Amino acid sequence: MNYKKTFQTILCTALITSVFPVAIAAQENDVVYGTMQIPYNDFYAEEGIGFEVDAVSSATTSKWKNENLTAGTYSTEQENGGGTIEGVVYPVAISKEDLNALGENNYGFTQLDSIPAAYKEVNVENGKAAFSTVKGASAEIDSITATITTDTRYGDYCIDAAINNANGTSDIGRVFGVILHTANGTAYGMRHLENIWRDEIAWSSGFITEEAHGNTLVYDDYASLVGQTIDQITYITDSGYHILKTNLYVPIKFDYTLTVDDAGIDAAHTSLSMSGFPQDYSKQYSVEGLSCSVTDTAIAYQNALPGSYTLVVHDAGGSYADVKTAFTLTSDSMPAAVSDTGLIKANGASEVDFENFLKNISTVTVGETSYAASGKRGVKIIDDHGLIDAAAEQRDTKVFPADGVYQIQVVSTGYTTALQCTVTIQNAAVASVLAAETDLFEDLGTEPVAVEPALTEYTEPASTPKTEDAMHLMLSAMIMAGAAGMGLLLSKKKHS
Repeated sequence: MNYKKTFQTILCTALITSVFPVAIAAQENDVVYGTMQIPYNDFYAEEGIGFEVDAVSSATTSKWKNENLTAGTYSTEQENGGGTIEGVVYPVAISKEDLNALGENNYGFTQLDSIPAAYKEVNVENGKAAFSTVKGASAEIDSITATITTDTRYGDYCIDAAINNANGTSDIGRVFGVILHTANGTAYGMRHLENIWRDEIAWSSGFITEEAHGNTLVYDDYASLVGQTIDQITYITDSGYHILKTNLYVPIKFDYTLTVDDAGIDAAHTSLSMSGFPQDYSKQYSVEGLSCSVTDTAIAYQNALPGSYTLVVHDAGGSYADVKTAFTLTSDSMPAAVSDTGLIKANGASEVDFENFLKNISTVTVGETSYAASGKRGVKIIDDHGLIDAAAEQRDTKVFPADGVYQIQVVSTGYTTALQCTVTIQNAAVASVLAAETDLFEDLGTEPVAVEPALTEYTEPASTPKTEDAMHLMLSAMIMAGAAGMGLLLSKKKHS
């Protein structure tokens, strides 16, 4: 026996019976239970929201209909392949008389064969439906802590609360809506995709008005959240309300400019420019990973490594949001060299500088295709030890699809010179790596032009069928001899 389900049924029945005895007594004849497609604004109307909650328009072609992200909603498709999330499909209780009064405009009513754990009551006047607050259980969430940040690609603010909201459900059930409550008594209704994204609740307050995928963000109704303290998050689920008590201050954002000039690591200082900061913004500066001192006009640093850095300006008073900007410190040196299987420390370079070069690799170009080394679509072609991965893939597409010779260029942030080499893949493994330097052949007194085409491209000679096999064997022997001679020369040059 499912004791949990039985207990919930008994509890729900007892609660409804005690509060609505007349309705229960007449439910078999007068009340029907089902689901309705309820627009966001109607869904939130009786939940204390002081503004109209709009539908969500999405320019992406798939996310708006992805059940893992938008389960419990209903949508309409746009001509461009995007979609509009109109609202949610939620259980309701409605009298037969009111349902008949709605006629064809019954919000897609689909009857259920049992009383749901939670639902909204529907009343109809003059052909228009009104939806009550949720009738069902109400439970507090005491196992998680919510955090807030201003560093998000999906608006100005983002709250993270680990309820494991994925695959259409969560630890507290399917999430149909979220309400943010502030200490001053204001409530804000949140919508799927634009505001509710897995465990995150994000919104724009008018500073970032377009999110990462190009969707325009609704912000007018959320502008008043700035400077408020969110003391409660209410999740509306298939079992009722789940309440998370919080103490999340929404720091004040403002229009500003903040720039730091790029500079060489040997310059020891770089210029800083800032404007638009409020007079009572008490500035505290920090640059992670850089030993430095910062003023309103400059950053002085020492023992810097090449790379990208971020200056963060923090308000010691706690009222305003942090602001930040990135800058790059550069070097003309090349701490990496080529080995048989990848990259090694160059002569004269330090281990720290070589490791920094590997850590800062931003793109690797193989042939004519460039691959980001990190990020959502990043692929690790060169590992943390400098080895080249012959099996590297990007979304199931092999970087090295077949045996052959590949030209590679490695770009590392902060290093002004790109490293170039030629990689030979044989039997799906790295057979050799050669530096792309034409002066390697100077000691031979010959140019590499005659050797390299033979290694990379074979043009079948004109011959008769009787001599064809012999020609192939002779040509192969010449290629192997040439390659062996070149390898010997490179070995001598490397150890000279």
